[in-house]
Amino acid sequence: MIKLFTDERLFVLVQLKQQLDDVDISCFIKNELLAGGTGELPFTETWPELWLHKKSDYPEAIKIVNAFKKTLDESVDSPDWTCPQCGEINEGHFGLCWSCGRQAAPEST
Repeated sequence: MIKLFTDERLFVLVQLKQQLDDVDISCFIKNELLAGGTGELPFTETWPELWLHKKSDYPEAIKIVNAFKKTLDESVDSPDWTCPQCGEINEGHFGLCWSCGRQAAPEST
């Protein structure tokens, strides 16, 4: 197992995990429920972490992480996009459709 990504926001890791699941990369989120320990534990120790089951998946997974991190940059003004699965219009900074959860097409983000 290998740690892939950490963020203080659980929803970020849930979105990233979904993208990895979509390409059959086996992973899991650790520390999902530790936020209540903040104050008793160092805050960075309570952040959720995304882990890969197989180290061999790391090169492909890190490419997905790096592309996903670009969608988190709020200073970049991305155009709205239409979900190819359900037709819902999503704000440009979202990498997943808020309605059905489908990942935005690469040219949409």
